[in-house]
Amino acid sequence: MKEIAIQHGIHRVTVSEVLDRTGTSKRPKGMSPSQVDMAARLYRSGLSLASVGEQLGFDATTIRTMLLRHGIRTRDAHGRAK
Repeated sequence: MKEIAIQHGIHRVTVSEVLDRTGTSKRPKGMSPSQVDMAARLYRSGLSLASVGEQLGFDATTIRTMLLRHGIRTRDAHGRAK
C-alpha cells in the first residue's frame, strides 16, 4: 500500500479505505506458518535476516521477530550464535 500511496500522492490509509470500499483483498498481515518455516530454513542455511526478508517480501525485523517467536536463535552481527 505504501508504494501505491507514493505513486498516487495519497496517504496509505486512503489506499486502504479504497481497497476496503471496493472489496479488493489486501495482502494478509504477518507471516504464514509455511513462510516462517521457509524463513527458518533460509536463515539456518546462512542467509542474513535482510536476505531472507528480501526473498520472502518482509522486513528483516519481521523475520527476526517471527524466528524468535518460534524459538529459533539468531546470530549476532558477526554471525555468531547469541
